[in-house]
Amino acid sequence: MTNPPRNEPKELFTSTAADYARHRPGIPPEAVSLLVDTVRDADRPALLDLGSGTGQVPAALLPAVPRIDRVDLVDPDQDMLRQAAAALEPLLGGRPAGFHPVAAEGFTPPFDGYRADLITCARSFHPV
Repeated sequence: MTNPPRNEPKELFTSTAADYARHRPGIPPEAVSLLVDTVRDADRPALLDLGSGTGQVPAALLPAVPRIDRVDLVDPDQDMLRQAAAALEPLLGGRPAGFHPVAAEGFTPPFDGYRADLITCARSFHPV
């Protein structure tokens, strides 16, 4: 396995966000089931998805865990987050969602007392 060059552009996938959203395989049902099980005891869980890309993890979890109360997506690529926002809008049903255009290590909680019940980082690719 090779490591990506360290000088790759920050927005490497910007021009491919629409294709990424259209062609990227979804989250396997077994993974969704495992994630659903981790929040089975949380009354109104909050989801923090790091390296969200086009929002595949929230898109899989929102229908599976309708009691999710808040979703925060973190990705340095604003084009990916725009795709995620468009895809998730019908699934959110008015629930609050934050779209944070920063790398995972740059994420700061959106408000005092913020707590995520489930933090995911699935299929993300970010050169360091």
